Amino acid sequence: MKKATRLPSSERRKQIVDAGLALCRNEGIASLRTEKIARRIGVTPGALFRHFPSKSAILEAMADTLLERLERATPGEELAGWGWIEAYVRDRVRLLQEDPDVRMLFSEGFLFALPESARRKVHDAFMRSWDALVEHAHTAQAQGHARGDLEAHELAAAVVGLVQVVLHPPLADLPEWNTPQAVWATVQDLLTARQLAER
Repeated sequence: MKKATRLPSSERRKQIVDAGLALCRNEGIASLRTEKIARRIGVTPGALFRHFPSKSAILEAMADTLLERLERATPGEELAGWGWIEAYVRDRVRLLQEDPDVRMLFSEGFLFALPESARRKVHDAFMRSWDALVEHAHTAQAQGHARGDLEAHELAAAVVGLVQVVLHPPLADLPEWNTPQAVWATVQDLLTARQLAER
């Protein structure tokens, strides 16, 4: 093994996390071993532990990195209601298509491998996103954009389900389905307020 270049601690930590993510992406979570990470970046296994006290700490840092990426794809407070939902759908679909690492957050195997503290962070992040989606669905109903015959949490569940379909083949591979525009068009069709036919 050639001698690794000495990097600042923050850069080495990022390199370790990126190597761990690449291993999981290419070989699966079961392949994540400290010796494999070390080999990938050209350091000894012992060198990893100068930056992370354990494999669990590396996994937690990996989860933190993925959650930061997911957070960047969450609309800000400058949008509300229908506009927020549209940005959420388009940005989430785009992220899930373009960043295979973030998809791991939706994988039971990856989540099961995380230490409890990291699983709690992922759960809390998902719940914050859910609460925001329900709030904006309610606002969209009040604005007259979203249908009022369903509860806001039912509308939110439909949005989450439609966004996550892009994670599951073969639907994810259908050209008429696999774009942010196509998913948003479907969300609009299902959630838009319209006069319900009388029974």
